[in-house]
Amino acid sequence: MSANVDSELIGLFGHWTFATAQVKRLDELKVDPDAVKAAAQQVIEQRDNPTRQRAIVDAMDEDTAVALCLWLRDPANASGLLKQARAKPRKRG
Repeated sequence: MSANVDSELIGLFGHWTFATAQVKRLDELKVDPDAVKAAAQQVIEQRDNPTRQRAIVDAMDEDTAVALCLWLRDPANASGLLKQARAKPRKRG
């Protein structure tokens, strides 16, 4: 991954979340794949507003933020997240 992308992700997620995303796998996270997808869309829609992007990320729980960082760092992870979503039945309550 390019140092520039890593630098931008550190700016958006912070060092802790970025570092966690480097050592965790998607299957180790407790996330709602739909929430990660929605968060990705929000962050992308706000691409010209870094302050708003940071607010979106700051409002997430840690596992969702790590999953989104993984997704943005390597879009191939999106495929894994979607497979994980299909493998686990949704809990409705």
